[in-house]
Amino acid sequence: MNAASLVMGGVSALCAGGVGIMFLVAGVSKLREHDLFLGTLSSYRLLPAWSLEAVAWGLGVTEVLVGLMLLSGVGLGVGGVVAAGLMVVFALAMGINVMRGRTDLSCGCTPGQKGETLSWSLVLRTLVCGVPALLPAVAGAAPSVSVQLEGVACGVALWVLWQALRVLPDMSLSDATGERA
Repeated sequence: MNAASLVMGGVSALCAGGVGIMFLVAGVSKLREHDLFLGTLSSYRLLPAWSLEAVAWGLGVTEVLVGLMLLSGVGLGVGGVVAAGLMVVFALAMGINVMRGRTDLSCGCTPGQKGETLSWSLVLRTLVCGVPALLPAVAGAAPSVSVQLEGVACGVALWVLWQALRVLPDMSLSDATGERA
């Protein structure tokens, strides 16, 4: 195995870990907080009422399966393509509601946790997340087991760091000096 393919395998595993844990947590949240997610899904006003229950359960189960595929290394290509496709669908749903002026809606990413309201920056970020989701699908051969494990561990660690940074209070310079803005 040459150096370039080794690096590509490591980056692919890192992306699989980060995107995989994101989908696993989001899917489990949707299943555990089903009624809350069902309300969020309904508030988007994109689906007929008769389909909401099935779509809510289907999205939760699909996200869990995609997360498990990416984290385990089994079905990396399929998991990556489905994850990227879901990101595009989610971005479209958010974008339609932003165009409608409905920016007060929760994104619905992880029900039960503090969510974000809809904005163009969230739509863009969701689309950008599709890129690392696709990397495991286009990287070619799966990395060795040790590279996969290390990459996934690093991806999970990056996701945890991202979550920690999201909940830290906004510390502006005036806060650091004890003054109020």
